[in-house]
Amino acid sequence: MQLRQNNATACAYRARYLFPIVGSPIRDGVLTVAGGRIVAVGENVSGRPPVDLGDVAILPGLVNAHVHLEFSDLATPLGRSDMPFTDWLMEVVTWRRQQMGEPDAAQRRLQAARDGLDEVARTGAAVIGEIASPGWGEAAFQANPLDATVFLELLGLDPQRVEPLLTAAANHLAAVPRTMWRPGLGPHAPYSINPELLARACPLSRQHQAPVAMHLAESRDELELLQSSTGPFVGLLEAFEAWHPGAIPRGSRPLDYLRVLAQAHRALIVHGNYLSSDEITFLGARAARMSVVFCPRTHAYFGHEPYPLRTLVAAGANVAVGTDSRASSPNLDLWEDLRLIRRTFPEVAPADILRMGTLCGATALGGEQDFGSLAPGKAARLACLPWPSDPTDDPYEALFDCTGPTPLDGRQCEHPETTADDSRPGG
Repeated sequence: MQLRQNNATACAYRARYLFPIVGSPIRDGVLTVAGGRIVAVGENVSGRPPVDLGDVAILPGLVNAHVHLEFSDLATPLGRSDMPFTDWLMEVVTWRRQQMGEPDAAQRRLQAARDGLDEVARTGAAVIGEIASPGWGEAAFQANPLDATVFLELLGLDPQRVEPLLTAAANHLAAVPRTMWRPGLGPHAPYSINPELLARACPLSRQHQAPVAMHLAESRDELELLQSSTGPFVGLLEAFEAWHPGAIPRGSRPLDYLRVLAQAHRALIVHGNYLSSDEITFLGARAARMSVVFCPRTHAYFGHEPYPLRTLVAAGANVAVGTDSRASSPNLDLWEDLRLIRRTFPEVAPADILRMGTLCGATALGGEQDFGSLAPGKAARLACLPWPSDPTDDPYEALFDCTGPTPLDGRQCEHPETTADDSRPGG
């Protein structure tokens, strides 16, 4: 491929390894970018010497498929590890109400969103799936480089809330301008959304070609609520004056919700900790438009039963990864979640784990044409990791020994006449 001679922004980067995701790692690889896009992988077609980044690995920018930025000002997670999930939800609602009662609530929320976006970006992610409640602070996204899908959180078992929430959903999907973000819908969870609202939100998402994200099969208590309308969730909802007996049909299960979500443009099943084998099979058969988002450190925080990752992978399900929020995770560094998967599931191929944090996440959010792999035409939004001083023979094994990813933004491509040391990310 030849570049136009007048393209002053063309440059090439050389690194110890390139990880294209859709192909084998390339040792001493060269990546050419121009105009914020990848032009060539494995060769320099810029017409100039490459910028040598030294002992680093270049990946496509990571995809953090699930986060709640409003909690980004928390120094530590809410509650305590291994506490009952419904007790933790009580902590979340109490914290939210306290925040909303502060005179500077809107400004604090905006700043939390900015802080969260900055943290996600500086730890190597290029794409984010944000769950945002009304008043989410669009201004935070205007100056941030992340490609964002903002899922408007929809909450309400009350049948009287269906129409107002559908109006809010339609307004969110029609919002303009949105140059720094795309809209999606976030029907929260089976215990917090009326089934009619979900059934009507999914066709709405299809009409606007917008994805839907829903927390589902997150806890055993949720399964009990669906099956028999009993258990800790009933008491929790009664305490919030939000319980509506009969709103959830008895004998329900996550599969009933999956069948509805299959009618959406794309659907993200967040957590899926307790999906059954037939539900996993259902998702595997629809991997092009339905994805599961695994949040490993949040899963560990609550001491859930072992995650069904092997079964999901074997079924062909599209498994993305998210950090969730600082309400249940120590930070928003997706690489740490991927490394935890590697430690917890050594039998899962590291190449598959890397794909979960890149191309699978991009597919879940509908951005696979632009993100998730190193390929000509895709966005030059990259992540760099320092290569270990004593690597193993397997580049994937060595990669997961790396820490501290940093962003490399090819949209700002220049070709400085500097030494390799001067041109390294962060140097």
